[in-house]
Amino acid sequence: MPGVLEERNRYTLYLVAAIAVVAIIIFWQLMVALIFAGSIAVIALPLHKRFTGKIGAEASAALITVIMFLIFVAVIAFAVGLLLQNQEFLNSLVSTIINWAGPGQNNPITTMLHINQTALDGLIGNSNQKINQWGDSLIGQIPALGFQLLVFFLSFSVFLYKGEDLYHSSFAMLPDNVKEPVSHLTHTAVDTLYAIYVVQLIVVIVTFFLALPFFYLLGFEHVLFFSTLAGLLKIVPILGPSILMAFLAVYAVSISDTTALLLIIFIGYPVVCAFPDLFIRPVLMGRRTCIHPVIMWIGFVGGLYTLGLVGFVLGPLILVLLITGYHILKGDHETCRAGSNIGKEVQ
Repeated sequence: MPGVLEERNRYTLYLVAAIAVVAIIIFWQLMVALIFAGSIAVIALPLHKRFTGKIGAEASAALITVIMFLIFVAVIAFAVGLLLQNQEFLNSLVSTIINWAGPGQNNPITTMLHINQTALDGLIGNSNQKINQWGDSLIGQIPALGFQLLVFFLSFSVFLYKGEDLYHSSFAMLPDNVKEPVSHLTHTAVDTLYAIYVVQLIVVIVTFFLALPFFYLLGFEHVLFFSTLAGLLKIVPILGPSILMAFLAVYAVSISDTTALLLIIFIGYPVVCAFPDLFIRPVLMGRRTCIHPVIMWIGFVGGLYTLGLVGFVLGPLILVLLITGYHILKGDHETCRAGSNIGKEVQ
């Protein structure tokens, strides 16, 4: 169907594009949920195809959505249960830090750094107040978060059920001279998304196993708890386990454990926090997408910095598509692409 778009009313095309832009603006607050739903649906498409042959497309989309929901609930329940099970231990750590830095306490760190204790006491009081305000704000946002989750799971189901048909119908309307580049970009995008989520799972597991010997060496006990917490926090890239290490560093200072502090600074943060994000993630992603690890690292960090959590997906994806587009313009159609057949699932 050569030149299908040219045969249609261009004004209709412009009108549809304008309506799409208006829809994005109106529903901008839901874009994070929609982007994650669409990207994860792409990864779940091969499973959906297998189920479709046995139980039908609609039932398959519903079943996979239910499985996704149960996995989400299980992870949240496990994390909450883990925290509740170790609540007394965490409270003891927090109490030790508060007692060390609380009002009327003169500790060697503040003396050495010439920190005014009165100012420090005021800072602690303000921090406690802000934490309480943040907690109240988070509670107030529960209905909005619940709605975002509802949108995510409903969108995920719809993307599974109708996403491939939408892609095929849109692809069929393209002029023949752009179909090959679009197909190539589609393959790259799908393989990149697949790599992002698979590599993220690998990084979480690697972080857990790296944390086990470190926390055993640290000597704070509760080794399995800290290691599991580090792995779960790795779901939030870059910042996740770093918060845990910062907290433990303050605790080490509060109990005057210089050895633990040095272990956290020179082993804990570099090995458990930085190594998976700075080396393992970009290298695995680079091998999968044949993009230099430094560029992948820029995609992850830059995406998170400029776009927030959704930048974890969009950052590397946009960079990979940009580089792929450049090679297409050069006529380099044999450019290394992720070698799997995952991308073919949307063809």
